[in-house]
Amino acid sequence: MSHRSHHHAAINHRSTTWIVLGIGVGMFLLVGALIALSPPSAQSQNGAVSDSALSTLETAYDFGTISMASGKVTVLFNINNAVSSPLTVRKLYTSCMCTSATLLLADRRVGPFSMEGHGSPVPTINEELPAGQEAQIEVVFDPAAHGPAGVGPISRNVFVETTDGKKLVFEIKAQVTP
Repeated sequence: MSHRSHHHAAINHRSTTWIVLGIGVGMFLLVGALIALSPPSAQSQNGAVSDSALSTLETAYDFGTISMASGKVTVLFNINNAVSSPLTVRKLYTSCMCTSATLLLADRRVGPFSMEGHGSPVPTINEELPAGQEAQIEVVFDPAAHGPAGVGPISRNVFVETTDGKKLVFEIKAQVTP
């Protein structure tokens, strides 16, 4: 290779390096701009994402190790209508028949509700929660529901849908033993 063609190859290599570097920086800036411009999502302290107007401090609970022989376990999640107008809870349902959820309002219990299935849709409950009012979601998990096949780690979800089309999701976990 002559000195002149070696010089052109070095220039082409430098040009290619700068082009690749420029494309990389451009992609980095584009991704950063898209993240900065995307609407923020509500996040609880434990990092679970929610797009609901209902607010809560906790969206997950771990029962730890539980025994089938000891029976059902229960946890309460607090919810609050964080908007300045009434909010209607449209549906309440779970990800599995072994789990049920009940809406606890100041003056009554609505539920329990479980998983949609076997041709029956989740019923519409249309319970209004006034602005600023709190309520609770009572979640009951039956570790014996799946029999011996249900031993080991589990994760189940509870869904609270409002009439504005938004959803709040709670998660329970446990390590099930016989």
